[in-house]
Amino acid sequence: MPLLSAADLAELAARHAPARHVVARLSTGTIGALLASWDAGLPVLVTPTGERPPTAPPPTGTHTLVPTSGTSGAPKVAVITRSNVDAAVAASTKRLGNTGADRWLLALPLHHVGGLSVLWRSVAAGGAVLLHERYDAVRAAAALRNGEATIASLVPTMLDRLLAADPGPYPEVKVLLGGAAAPGTLVRRGLDAGLLVLPTYGLTEACSQVATVVPGEERASLGTVGPPLDGLDVTITGEGRISVDGPQVSPGYLGEPPRSGPLVTGDLGRVDGAGRLVVLGRADDVIVTGGEKVWPQHVEDVLREHPGVDDVAVFGEPDEEWGQRVVATYAGTAGRQELESWARTRLARHAVPKDWRTASAIPRTPLGKVIRSALARPS
Repeated sequence: MPLLSAADLAELAARHAPARHVVARLSTGTIGALLASWDAGLPVLVTPTGERPPTAPPPTGTHTLVPTSGTSGAPKVAVITRSNVDAAVAASTKRLGNTGADRWLLALPLHHVGGLSVLWRSVAAGGAVLLHERYDAVRAAAALRNGEATIASLVPTMLDRLLAADPGPYPEVKVLLGGAAAPGTLVRRGLDAGLLVLPTYGLTEACSQVATVVPGEERASLGTVGPPLDGLDVTITGEGRISVDGPQVSPGYLGEPPRSGPLVTGDLGRVDGAGRLVVLGRADDVIVTGGEKVWPQHVEDVLREHPGVDDVAVFGEPDEEWGQRVVATYAGTAGRQELESWARTRLARHAVPKDWRTASAIPRTPLGKVIRSALARPS
């Protein structure tokens, strides 16, 4: 796909009739229709190919309707207003420092807010967007290495494949890394290759970014997703859930009453002494075994440090004795006994998996989230 500047995008918008429902394939026609609809003040619903749009009318002032990922149940359609977008773009630009001179590599799907937000930020800054219709790690690595792109939005799986295709060294290109939990080993590999890897935590309901590592503090921030963006009030509830409020947070979901008060997410977290957010994982993923809590993301990070593990997913399954047993499914060359010994020296006894399974690959969503339901055995 060509390199499109803000002026190119505006010209495309002028050539396409406004459309309320847009099937988000990554094409110049789709982007033109999106921008034309926004410019005309029409709400845009973005969905994956083949999905039917909801029938509920959007509230007055709606800018974009974006389905959530559905990680905590059936997907809902978040109502995004123009003021939400403006606040999100301003806060993101202040954190990342992107300007009209930047060229942003975009290979994320446009039916996710992560892909849409790249367009919003780039158009606002007057910068260019480098569009890749499909993610090709070799092509993406070349774009970062040769300066064709100066900033990129990737999910962990994308970065892992990029570094496998070309381990670098790279120029100091900013890589906004989100969509799923970023393993510490992966972040360090990216930093060692010369990339400015910036882990981020975001929500559809917050127009993508909630917290992002501050450029220049990459190594000091390892294990965190950095401080919240300016203008966002991020707190931790008594149950340990991440709560978000501020001008970029959606007023609610299509067909539901407007939100009242802060948005309490399904994610667990804490704030460290430097004000950086640490995401512990999904509340509904926590494993309670023998009365002890186990955080799958922490166990995965430890197991992924083993040189014989390419990828891993940890989850709980019903167990008559323990309530739940910890299960690890991994891809790689490590043997079970070897990996279990590794885990026993690095994890609390109750966190060591009791069941080990191998797989050729770990099933993930397009944004890199583990599909744990596809791994669990029927009860």
